[in-house]
Amino acid sequence: MKNFIIGFIKKYFLEIGIFLCFVLPPVGITYLLLTGWYSLHQVCKEGKKINLSPGLFLIGCMFVSSIGAAVIMKNYSFFLVSALLLAYFGLYIRIKNEGVQKVLSGFKWITIFGGLYFYSLYPFQQIIMNHKILSYFTGTALLGVSNVHDYQRLIGAGYNPNFSVAVLLFGLSFLLAEGMKNLRKRSYFKLSLQAAIACMFVHAIVLTGSRAGFGIMFVIFLLFIFRLNKLWTLILTMMMGLNIQHILNWMPRSDQLFESADIRKEIWRHSFELWQKHSLFGMTPLGFKKEYYHYFLEKIPHAHNMLLGIFTEYGALGGIAFLTVVVINGYKVFSLYFSKQDNKVYLDVFLFSLPVVLLTGVFDYVLYSPQVALLIIILMACWDKYTERLTMLNPKVVYAAKRVVSSTLKTSKEKSHSKL
Repeated sequence: MKNFIIGFIKKYFLEIGIFLCFVLPPVGITYLLLTGWYSLHQVCKEGKKINLSPGLFLIGCMFVSSIGAAVIMKNYSFFLVSALLLAYFGLYIRIKNEGVQKVLSGFKWITIFGGLYFYSLYPFQQIIMNHKILSYFTGTALLGVSNVHDYQRLIGAGYNPNFSVAVLLFGLSFLLAEGMKNLRKRSYFKLSLQAAIACMFVHAIVLTGSRAGFGIMFVIFLLFIFRLNKLWTLILTMMMGLNIQHILNWMPRSDQLFESADIRKEIWRHSFELWQKHSLFGMTPLGFKKEYYHYFLEKIPHAHNMLLGIFTEYGALGGIAFLTVVVINGYKVFSLYFSKQDNKVYLDVFLFSLPVVLLTGVFDYVLYSPQVALLIIILMACWDKYTERLTMLNPKVVYAAKRVVSSTLKTSKEKSHSKL
C-alpha cells in the first residue's frame, strides 16, 4: 500500500498540485511554488542547459525588473516577488520537460472539474464565508472586503469573483475543445453530457457577476462555431451586433456598466501616471498598492488591466517583453492554424483557451492572483512545448501579413493624396 501511494504521487506529482489549487488553494499554491523552486534548484545543481522560450524570456525580464525595483526603491520586501517569479520559472521548466500530452491531458480535466467544484460551492458559499479559517483554506473568503453578509456573486474557490471567472472560462474552453473532438467523431452521447456541463459553466459565469466574463464567454462560443462553419460565425456575429442592446440587458450587473467603466478609466489613468514615475523597472505588485495610496489616497490593489498592470509593476522592461511575447504567440497561433501538419490534436484546446488569457486582462488583471497565474503558466508552458516544432516562417501567414501591410499603406497614401 505504501509503495502504491509513493508510486501514485511520483506519477501524478503535478496533477496533485493542480487539483489542490482548486480544492485547497493555499496548499495547492504552496505545493506548486515549492515544486518550481525545487525544479530550478535541480536544473542549476545538475548544470542542465535551459532552452529559452517566449514564456521563460518574459518571466526572466520580470525577475530582473523586480530586482531593479527593489534596489532603486530601497524596499527589500520586493525580493519576495523575485522569489515568486523564480518559482514560476522553475515550474515552467518542469512542465516543458514533462511533455505536452501528459500534463495537458490531466490539466484540462482537472480544470473542468475545478469549474464544476466552484459552481457546486455556491449553495454553501455564505455558510463557509461565516467561518473565517475554513473560508481562507477553501478559497471562499472574499479578500479585501470586510462586509460579506448576504454576498450574491459566486466566489468559488478563487477568493474573488473576477479571479474565479477566469478559471471557469478556462474550464469552458477546454470543455468545448473536447466537445468539438466528440462532434467530429460523432460520439453524440459524450457530446450531450458535455453540452449539459457547458450549461452549468454558463450559469456559473453569470453567477460571478463578471461583465467581462460574460462577454468573453460569447467570444469562446463564436470561436467554437468558427471551427465548425465560418459562414455561420459571420451570420451569428452580425445578428449579435444587431441585437447588442438585448445582449447587454442579459449581462449581469448591466445597470452599473457605465459607472464601472468610469471607475476603470480613472484607475487606468492613475496607473499610467504611476508607470511614468517608475518607468524602467516598475514597482512590483507589492509596491503598486502603496504607491497608488500614496499619490491618490485610494486602496487599489492592481491596475485592472493586464498590459497596464505589467508596465506599472515591471516597468518598460517587463512591458516590452510582454508585448514581444504576445506578438510571437499570436504569430504562432496563425502559423499553427494555417499549417498543413496532420498532428494538430490540441489546436482547438489552445485556440479556445489562449484568448481567455488576453481577454480577461482587458478589464482586470487576473495574473495578480497566484492561483490563476500558476494555471496560466502551466497552459503557456504546454503551448511553448507544443509549438517548438513549428517553423517560424509559414508562407501563408507571411503572405497574409504582406496583404494587410500593403492594403494599410495603400489606404494611408490615398488619404494623404485626398488631403492635398
